Formats: sequence, structure tokens, C-alpha cells
Amino acid sequence: MIHKKKRGNLQPHKSSIVLHLEPVLAARNIIHPTAFLIKIGINNATAYKMLRGDAVQLNFRQLTTLCLNLNCTPNDLLALREMELPEQHALNALHPLVPNEAIISINDWLATKTVEEVQELLRK
Repeated sequence: MIHKKKRGNLQPHKSSIVLHLEPVLAARNIIHPTAFLIKIGINNATAYKMLRGDAVQLNFRQLTTLCLNLNCTPNDLLALREMELPEQHALNALHPLVPNEAIISINDWLATKTVEEVQELLRK
């Protein structure tokens, strides 16, 4: 008797669309991301996989939880790993995955803005 694997055999390094939490977590000044993910209802094992970049599956409950608690959209959480696409393809709207990308905090980003620019952003 042949047993099928329940969820397939997709490996993180083979996925072109990946979960990329670091920039959003840094922008929200979340110092302990694992504790934050566990607090919002992501289990320990999944939280560690998400933060290490080993997560290959993300269900809609998890995606909704992340978006609600981080005040963001799914596009803010996903990145595109090296993938050849036509220039006009909609997936080009995703951020490219840049390993060890320099992450700027919201405080540092705001420090470069004038009071008028911040007020205009808040009005939008």
C-alpha cells in the first residue's frame, strides 16, 4: 500500500512567492517577533518557521490574523524570490526578496519627513 503525503513536498527554497515578515515587524517596532506571533494565535512551530523563512504553507486564517494584527495587506507580507516574469505581469507588484535587506524602522523613516509630510500622510 502506497501512502501519500498529506500536504505534498514543497520545499521553502523552491517557492517563488514567500512570506517575508521582517520589514513589517521592524516597521511596527516589534522587538520580540516570536512572542508577538504566538500572542496573536500562531502556534510555536509555525511562528519559528515563518521567521526563519521555512514556512511553505500559509492558510487564510493565519494570513487574516497577520494582516489584522500588523495593520497591513497580504502584499505587504509577501515577497517574490528570483523569478522570470513578463514585464507587465501582476506579480511584479510584490516586493523582491532581498536577503539580509537593510530594514528601516518607522521612527527612522519618519525622522526623514517634515511635519507637513507626516500630516499629509495622516490625512490620507
